[in-house]
Amino acid sequence: MLFPEALLNSPMFGIGLTIIVYVFCELLVNRLELNIIPPFVLACPIIMGIIYFQAPHITYEQYASGASFINFLLGPATVALALPLYRNRKTLKANFFIIVSGVLVATTVGITAIFICGTLFGASQQVLLSLVPKSVTTPIAMDISNVIGGIPSLTAACVIFTGMFGSTFNHKILELLGFKNDIAIGLAIGASSHGLGTSACVNKSAVQLAIGGVAIGLTGIATSILAPLLLPLLTKLF
Repeated sequence: MLFPEALLNSPMFGIGLTIIVYVFCELLVNRLELNIIPPFVLACPIIMGIIYFQAPHITYEQYASGASFINFLLGPATVALALPLYRNRKTLKANFFIIVSGVLVATTVGITAIFICGTLFGASQQVLLSLVPKSVTTPIAMDISNVIGGIPSLTAACVIFTGMFGSTFNHKILELLGFKNDIAIGLAIGASSHGLGTSACVNKSAVQLAIGGVAIGLTGIATSILAPLLLPLLTKLF
């Protein structure tokens, strides 16, 4: 067995394994100059692989008993986005209409696009409904999924994948498309890939981070309102 029994039954196992694997992935990314890939994108499958290949000696419950504390920190981390919001409050006020209208357009296009793509690829109705809130932060997305008839656990997985994809490729895609305005970039990232995607703005621009933080909250509100209204219409059309 790779780990001693005493360690496996300690909350420090989940915390320690997560930190060690993340640091290793960060060193690997820096050493190989894989700057396009955030360390957590590599860390997640490695941790899952360790748990899978060491089963039944290691269970998910043993890992989660400590790692759940790291998950708890997602709340304070999200609240910490209030700092760049406060520092850039003048910019937010000056561009309030642009931000709100942009979120409404992004939410409408996002729901419509995922519905059409899911229908074309033959997804079942329940799977399709589970994909609709993929661009919303996890707690809100799971509630929306439950209300509209989706599978909350599948929605959570889609949300995580969307965030990981966004944090890895969003800036590259927007750069290739010629976007240079920080407000447009922050709005696009926050409205499409929630907190994980927006975290990639930390090293880019404080304005991007602030706009992305606002877009996260507004997209959650917009999706919860627009999804139940648009889905019946889309069902009739497609």
